[in-house]
Amino acid sequence: MKVKIKIWAMPLLALGLTLISAGTPSKLTFFVIGDWGRNGEYFQIPVAESMADMAQKQKTAFVINTGDAFYPNGVQSINDPLWKYAFEDIYKQHSLQCEWYGVLGNHDYYGNPQAQLDYSKVSRRWRMPSRYYTFAKDNVRFVFIDSNPFIEKYQAHKKGYSDLGKQNVSKQWRWIENTLAKSKEKWKVVIGHHPVYSAGMHGDNPELINKLKPLLEKYKVDAYFAGHDHDLQHHAENGVNYFVSGAGSEVRDIVNRTSRTQYAEKIAGFAKVDVNNDSMVVKFIGINRNVLHSAKMVK
Repeated sequence: MKVKIKIWAMPLLALGLTLISAGTPSKLTFFVIGDWGRNGEYFQIPVAESMADMAQKQKTAFVINTGDAFYPNGVQSINDPLWKYAFEDIYKQHSLQCEWYGVLGNHDYYGNPQAQLDYSKVSRRWRMPSRYYTFAKDNVRFVFIDSNPFIEKYQAHKKGYSDLGKQNVSKQWRWIENTLAKSKEKWKVVIGHHPVYSAGMHGDNPELINKLKPLLEKYKVDAYFAGHDHDLQHHAENGVNYFVSGAGSEVRDIVNRTSRTQYAEKIAGFAKVDVNNDSMVVKFIGINRNVLHSAKMVK
């Protein structure tokens, strides 16, 4: 099932794009995977094969990429060989030839982030029309953000992060709140690279706790998906579910579970999300096609 999108009358600028898809409410399935681009090393190929098998069994509308798609230093252009070795040759199965919507990670900023936006113009499935953008599908509002400019330590070392220092942080915050405020869809999902809460190596993110978390709660966002930590996690607080799906290749140790932690494990895999009119179910799937954790949200 392809996502048909219509672009609002807005220019392709860093302020973001808003994409709208028409359609009646029906079951929607999509995958979420992050921190995967290692030319097939670590667990990237087994995770890809597990995704392909699951997608073949149940039609998948699209894949969401939570960032750090190309290690160690992003890509330099639309002709960078990493497009072939880390993406096209790995997720090559017919069942994965759907749209891949994504956000930028910190490793993507080590290279040329604009190249990932430009690749959307030549690829049949790579979709990153702007650094932050939104679309609706089957009564679900998806909001993709660029969390990198929000991180203070990155701003303190701008030279190491391409054009991060040129991004208008205040404008993106205004866009996020305006987009969530205008959303009339029943379900709201926000995607960024950096977790709000994390039991992994990087831990909780104070900048996002201070500014993003209040917006997620105010506008009743159902789920926030991130990567950055190389593991699978689920946290819940004040009606918002926080998922980390950053186990697309290398995995790292879990260091600090808290009372809000529903699940956190050092294991390779991805998230499979099924949305009906009255429920959203998020399942973490391992390389053996087994369900590692399941969370159900009901309205």
